[in-house]
Amino acid sequence: MKFPVFVKPVLVVRHVKINPMGEVKTEIENAIQTLGLVSSDIYLLDKQTGEKVFTDCLHHFVKSGDRRWWWEDFRQPSFSFKHFDKPFEYIKDIVPEQDRHVWLIVEDDDEPFYPVYETKPEVIGKVIAACFAFEYYVVDKDKQWLLCENHHNRLIGIGESLKSKNIDKIL
Repeated sequence: MKFPVFVKPVLVVRHVKINPMGEVKTEIENAIQTLGLVSSDIYLLDKQTGEKVFTDCLHHFVKSGDRRWWWEDFRQPSFSFKHFDKPFEYIKDIVPEQDRHVWLIVEDDDEPFYPVYETKPEVIGKVIAACFAFEYYVVDKDKQWLLCENHHNRLIGIGESLKSKNIDKIL
Protein backbone atom coordinates (compact mmCIF):
# COMPACT_ATOMS: atom_id res chain seq x y z
CA MET A 1 0.00 0.00 0.00
CA LYS A 2 1.37 3.39 -0.99
CA PHE A 3 0.88 6.31 1.25
CA PRO A 4 0.30 9.74 -0.23
CA VAL A 5 3.31 11.98 -0.10
CA PHE A 6 2.58 15.34 1.38
CA VAL A 7 4.83 18.10 0.31
CA LYS A 8 4.99 21.00 2.65
CA PRO A 9 4.98 24.25 0.69
CA VAL A 10 8.12 26.25 1.08
CA LEU A 11 7.88 30.01 1.32
CA VAL A 12 10.78 31.78 -0.29
CA VAL A 13 11.21 35.35 0.79
CA ARG A 14 13.56 37.57 -1.10
CA HIS A 15 14.54 41.08 -0.22
CA VAL A 16 12.85 43.28 -2.75
CA LYS A 17 13.55 46.98 -2.79
CA ILE A 18 10.15 48.50 -3.35
CA ASN A 19 11.45 52.00 -3.88
CA PRO A 20 14.11 52.12 -6.61
CA MET A 21 15.48 55.42 -5.25
CA GLY A 22 17.92 55.90 -2.41
CA GLU A 23 16.69 57.09 0.95
CA VAL A 24 17.94 60.67 0.60
CA LYS A 25 16.72 60.99 -2.98
CA THR A 26 13.28 59.78 -1.88
CA GLU A 27 13.28 62.29 0.97
CA ILE A 28 14.14 65.13 -1.41
CA GLU A 29 11.52 64.08 -3.96
CA ASN A 30 8.91 64.03 -1.16
CA ALA A 31 10.01 67.50 -0.02
CA ILE A 32 9.75 68.84 -3.58
CA GLN A 33 6.18 67.54 -3.82
CA THR A 34 5.21 68.75 -0.35
CA LEU A 35 6.57 72.23 -1.06
CA GLY A 36 4.83 72.36 -4.45
CA LEU A 37 8.07 73.06 -6.30
CA VAL A 38 8.32 72.72 -10.07
CA SER A 39 11.17 71.82 -12.40
CA SER A 40 12.11 75.48 -12.88
CA ASP A 41 12.83 75.54 -9.12
CA ILE A 42 14.68 72.23 -8.77
CA TYR A 43 15.10 69.03 -10.74
CA LEU A 44 17.15 65.86 -10.59
CA LEU A 45 19.64 65.56 -13.43
CA ASP A 46 19.15 62.48 -15.60
CA LYS A 47 21.40 59.52 -14.74
CA GLN A 48 24.01 60.12 -17.45
CA THR A 49 24.31 63.87 -16.86
CA GLY A 50 24.17 63.46 -13.08
CA GLU A 51 26.95 60.90 -13.07
CA LYS A 52 29.11 63.13 -15.29
CA VAL A 53 28.58 66.19 -13.07
CA PHE A 54 29.23 64.09 -9.94
CA THR A 55 32.45 62.63 -11.39
CA ASP A 56 33.69 65.99 -12.72
CA CYS A 57 33.06 67.68 -9.36
CA LEU A 58 34.62 64.80 -7.46
CA HIS A 59 37.84 65.00 -9.52
CA HIS A 60 37.88 68.80 -9.42
CA PHE A 61 37.37 69.21 -5.67
CA VAL A 62 38.61 66.00 -3.98
CA LYS A 63 42.28 64.91 -3.92
CA SER A 64 41.82 61.24 -3.12
CA GLY A 65 39.00 60.44 -5.54
CA ASP A 66 35.74 58.78 -4.63
CA ARG A 67 35.21 58.90 -0.92
CA ARG A 68 32.20 59.31 1.30
CA TRP A 69 33.10 62.65 2.88
CA TRP A 70 34.57 64.99 0.32
CA TRP A 71 35.27 67.66 2.93
CA GLU A 72 37.97 65.49 4.51
CA ASP A 73 40.26 65.81 1.47
CA PHE A 74 39.59 68.90 -0.63
CA ARG A 75 42.14 69.83 -3.31
CA GLN A 76 41.84 73.56 -2.70
CA PRO A 77 42.23 75.33 0.64
CA SER A 78 38.93 75.28 2.52
CA PHE A 79 37.52 77.57 5.18
CA SER A 80 34.90 77.12 7.88
CA PHE A 81 31.96 79.36 8.56
CA LYS A 82 30.83 80.55 11.96
CA HIS A 83 28.37 78.23 13.68
CA PHE A 84 24.79 78.52 12.51
CA ASP A 85 22.02 76.55 14.25
CA LYS A 86 20.51 75.60 10.91
CA PRO A 87 23.22 76.23 8.31
CA PHE A 88 20.98 75.39 5.36
CA GLU A 89 18.84 78.47 6.13
CA TYR A 90 21.79 80.73 5.24
CA ILE A 91 22.69 79.25 1.85
CA LYS A 92 20.68 81.79 -0.11
CA ASP A 93 22.63 84.60 1.57
CA ILE A 94 26.04 82.93 1.37
CA VAL A 95 26.30 81.93 -2.30
CA PRO A 96 28.03 84.58 -4.43
CA GLU A 97 25.36 84.89 -7.14
CA GLN A 98 21.87 84.17 -5.90
CA ASP A 99 20.19 84.45 -9.29
CA ARG A 100 22.29 81.69 -10.94
CA HIS A 101 21.36 78.03 -10.83
CA VAL A 102 23.73 75.77 -8.90
CA TRP A 103 24.16 72.05 -8.40
CA LEU A 104 23.00 70.44 -5.19
CA ILE A 105 24.91 67.19 -4.73
CA VAL A 106 23.51 65.06 -1.91
CA GLU A 107 25.20 62.23 -0.09
CA ASP A 108 23.09 59.13 -0.65
CA ASP A 109 24.90 55.87 0.00
CA ASP A 110 22.03 53.89 -1.52
CA GLU A 111 22.88 55.30 -4.94
CA PRO A 112 25.78 54.34 -7.26
CA PHE A 113 26.84 58.04 -7.22
CA TYR A 114 25.57 61.03 -5.26
CA PRO A 115 22.43 62.44 -6.91
CA VAL A 116 22.77 65.88 -8.49
CA TYR A 117 19.98 68.44 -8.64
CA GLU A 118 19.98 71.70 -10.53
CA THR A 119 18.31 74.38 -8.50
CA LYS A 120 18.14 77.97 -7.33
CA PRO A 121 20.06 78.82 -4.15
CA GLU A 122 16.89 80.14 -2.48
CA VAL A 123 15.21 76.73 -2.89
CA ILE A 124 17.93 74.63 -1.24
CA GLY A 125 17.23 75.69 2.34
CA LYS A 126 13.50 75.06 1.95
CA VAL A 127 14.06 71.56 0.59
CA ILE A 128 16.62 70.61 3.22
CA ALA A 129 14.40 71.98 6.00
CA ALA A 130 11.67 69.56 4.89
CA CYS A 131 14.04 66.56 5.06
CA PHE A 132 15.96 64.58 7.64
CA ALA A 133 19.62 65.52 8.02
CA PHE A 134 22.13 64.55 5.32
CA GLU A 135 25.40 65.91 4.00
CA TYR A 136 25.26 67.99 0.84
CA TYR A 137 27.41 70.08 -1.47
CA VAL A 138 26.25 73.23 -3.23
CA VAL A 139 28.45 73.75 -6.26
CA ASP A 140 28.83 76.61 -8.70
CA LYS A 141 28.16 75.26 -12.20
CA ASP A 142 31.52 76.70 -13.32
CA LYS A 143 33.15 74.95 -10.31
CA GLN A 144 34.51 78.25 -9.00
CA TRP A 145 33.28 77.49 -5.48
CA LEU A 146 31.74 74.78 -3.33
CA LEU A 147 29.80 75.01 -0.08
CA CYS A 148 29.04 71.96 2.05
CA GLU A 149 27.35 71.11 5.29
CA ASN A 150 28.73 68.04 7.02
CA HIS A 151 27.23 65.80 9.70
CA HIS A 152 28.72 68.08 12.39
CA ASN A 153 26.44 70.91 11.14
CA ARG A 154 29.56 72.69 9.96
CA LEU A 155 29.56 74.81 6.81
CA ILE A 156 32.77 74.50 4.82
CA GLY A 157 33.62 76.47 1.71
CA ILE A 158 36.08 76.51 -1.16
CA GLY A 159 36.67 79.28 -3.66
CA GLU A 160 37.77 82.90 -3.57
CA SER A 161 34.43 84.42 -4.65
CA LEU A 162 32.62 82.51 -1.89
CA LYS A 163 35.23 83.53 0.66
CA SER A 164 35.35 87.22 -0.28
CA LYS A 165 31.55 87.56 -0.20
CA ASN A 166 31.41 86.02 3.28
CA ILE A 167 34.54 87.30 5.00
CA ASP A 168 32.45 88.42 7.99
CA LYS A 169 30.99 84.90 8.40
CA ILE A 170 34.25 82.93 8.26
CA LEU A 171 36.16 81.67 11.31
